[in-house]
Amino acid sequence: KDLLYPRKGIGQIFEKIEIMMSEVPSFFAHATAITSAAFAACVWLMFHVTLRRLGKPLLFSALVGCSLAAWFTTVFVLSKASIFAINPLVVPGIVFGFITLFIILRKIYFSETVQAIADALPIHWIILIQTYRIVGIGFFNLYALGLLPALFAFSAGGGDILVGVTAPFVAYWYATGKPHGRTLAIAWNFLGIADLVVALSVGVLGFPRPIQALPLSPSTELMSLYPLALISLFAVPLALLLHFFSLRTIQTTIK
Repeated sequence: KDLLYPRKGIGQIFEKIEIMMSEVPSFFAHATAITSAAFAACVWLMFHVTLRRLGKPLLFSALVGCSLAAWFTTVFVLSKASIFAINPLVVPGIVFGFITLFIILRKIYFSETVQAIADALPIHWIILIQTYRIVGIGFFNLYALGLLPALFAFSAGGGDILVGVTAPFVAYWYATGKPHGRTLAIAWNFLGIADLVVALSVGVLGFPRPIQALPLSPSTELMSLYPLALISLFAVPLALLLHFFSLRTIQTTIK
């Protein structure tokens, strides 16, 4: 096994990972898992109500709920086992997680059935649900504990807080037909996407294996471990998907 890691034995890597995971406060781990699960539940509820309004059978709603539950559970279990942090090919497993999600979510987004349902979602609901991102303040706590680098904590945490705090106001402005409501909603969605893209970019470039492109100290390795992997591979991709649905629905409404 050591041949797979010429610079450091597999045992040493696992030992380091266990130490890192133990340094994350238990309340933060529980809060992250609960928040991510609650986010998924709210997304399911939004789709469920919309599907019922469209007169779709409960099977559609159950499919959405089961898909979200399976996605959350898979990331939860694999992150607990540190699968996303290490890989026999030395390339971190989280990279394969991103690639897999990109392929699956791309197919979902371009599905005609899904697009028809997404177009029926109230835009202000899709916007309002992103309020959960105010929990990005937790990144500052991890930075204060020396577990995350400043660049990541301030860019990702600050961006999330900004998007989360403004979400209710943008949703209200759009729902009540205020002047420039659509323009504001479009700009806000692009802001939310930019925040997530920056966070993912810094997270990937600051990862220590195989090459750490950004010399951050500490590295962003913690984002591939439980509970932060729930953010990297569940909450962030789901939030991105909602942003794209929101923009698509706004454009469809304009047409």
